[in-house]
Amino acid sequence: MFQKKTYAVFLVLLLMLFTAACSGSKTSAEKKNSETEKSADIAQVKIKDVSYTLPSQYDKSTSDDQLVLKVNVAVKNTGKEPLNVDNMDFTLYQGDTKMSDTDPEDYNEKLQGSTINTDKSVEGNLFFVVDKGEKYELNYTPESYGDKKPKSVTFKIDGKDKKILATADQLQDSAKALSAYIDVLLFGKDNKDFEKITGANKNEIVNDFNESAKDGYLSASGLSSTYADSKALDNIVNGIKAGLSKNSSIQAKTTSISKDEAIVEATIKPVDASSLSDRIEDRVKDYYSKNAGASYEEAVKYALQVYPEEFKKLGPASSEKTVEVKMKKNDIDQWQLDMDDYRAAELVEAFIKE
Repeated sequence: MFQKKTYAVFLVLLLMLFTAACSGSKTSAEKKNSETEKSADIAQVKIKDVSYTLPSQYDKSTSDDQLVLKVNVAVKNTGKEPLNVDNMDFTLYQGDTKMSDTDPEDYNEKLQGSTINTDKSVEGNLFFVVDKGEKYELNYTPESYGDKKPKSVTFKIDGKDKKILATADQLQDSAKALSAYIDVLLFGKDNKDFEKITGANKNEIVNDFNESAKDGYLSASGLSSTYADSKALDNIVNGIKAGLSKNSSIQAKTTSISKDEAIVEATIKPVDASSLSDRIEDRVKDYYSKNAGASYEEAVKYALQVYPEEFKKLGPASSEKTVEVKMKKNDIDQWQLDMDDYRAAELVEAFIKE
């Protein structure tokens, strides 16, 4: 019984961790945007926000140390004729170098080409590949009509501005949130940034996880509480946490961000559980040899007793596994795991190797 079900029981137990963990609190917060405004002959341009973001996962032209400067602009037609506006009307320079524009993860975020009538506006984002913390110049040149060349405008952007630099520091918050979930729930560790990053109540999350994990263990194993009382299940949960904390690890890195979603690449060193079923079976056989008159119920209780002991003896696997995980951001920039995404199950499975 234990040999066939140990692995399945373990995976269901881990899945409970995220069922309890994905209902973080959300509260509204007003976001402040810096704003700069300049006028050309036929257009008024506003820079409403500047931030750093990550290159799209589909953009293979950027180097590892480069970021993308995201500039939110609004263009108003102040002329007498319809005005064509396109992202190609904007050019970014870093020093004397013209920087390449790039497409975001979600192409709809980018300023789209459109024609606006007098006194009408269009808003969108511009994306440029840059080196972090440099000085930039954004140039806007309206589309020319007739022989008269329209006036262009230039905005200076300081990449070392504290507000802008703070957006670069936040790019790995989703990865930190995923690691915090693993620390608090799966490894049984204290993570001081957990509530700040995820917006979830740590004590409630841990308590819900422990109860869900115990219920999941009973359900997956087909055992009743007659065989596995609350104390035995607590020992199993704590033993698994202790074993994973000691012999598995995770390295998380945010690789792309699109609006309120992020993809985190998790490189996991799993526990090698290939010998777990045999270990428990050997312990049960030894128990029977020393207790010939033992009942089935007693043997099951003994197996559950030694389960956490044997789990903690497991060592790390010889190879790592890398999976991608989707994270979702709430309205105050806190990140939670997206349980509706199929990759959440892949993350769970990656922590154990048969």
